[in-house]
This record gives sequence, structure tokens and C-alpha cells, in this order.
Amino acid sequence: MSNFVETWKSIAHALGRSERWCRYMAQRDGDPLPVFKVGGIVRLNMHDLEDWLGRQRTRTLARPVAEALGTLPAATAVTADRPALKLIA
Repeated sequence: MSNFVETWKSIAHALGRSERWCRYMAQRDGDPLPVFKVGGIVRLNMHDLEDWLGRQRTRTLARPVAEALGTLPAATAVTADRPALKLIA
């Protein structure tokens, strides 16, 4: 079995997202989706994808916890238009 997913359509299917979202995530500046091109074919290594997804989960879960605990830097602290989140579980 191959450890690679090829084509934007199959990458989107593997992630459960649209092709457009995958292309956007591959082009962003901070921690892009780890795709690479071989000739004219786009490829995604499944091991790299698992690492990337782990980083995304860690980043998205850490922010609400930091907001709830009040440990965010002052520049990103809760503002009047964004109410504070409470940690439930």
C-alpha cells in the first residue's frame, strides 16, 4: 500500500474537505499543508499529514485553554467583542 495520496481530489477526500480548502492550506505562510509536486502531480505523504494534523489539533486546543486560564499575552487577550471562554471539562 502506498503512503502517498495523489491529486487534489484524493487529498480533499482524505481530509474530508474541499479541494479549494486544501489548495488554500497548502499555500498559507504559517505551517502549510505538507504537499509537494513531483512533475505535474501533487502528492501528500500520509506520515507528514498525521504530523501536520497533530500540530493543528495542538494549536487549536491550546488557544481556548489559554484563554480560559488567562495565560494569553495581552495583545491576544479577551476583548469586549469576544467573550471569555469557560473550560467545562
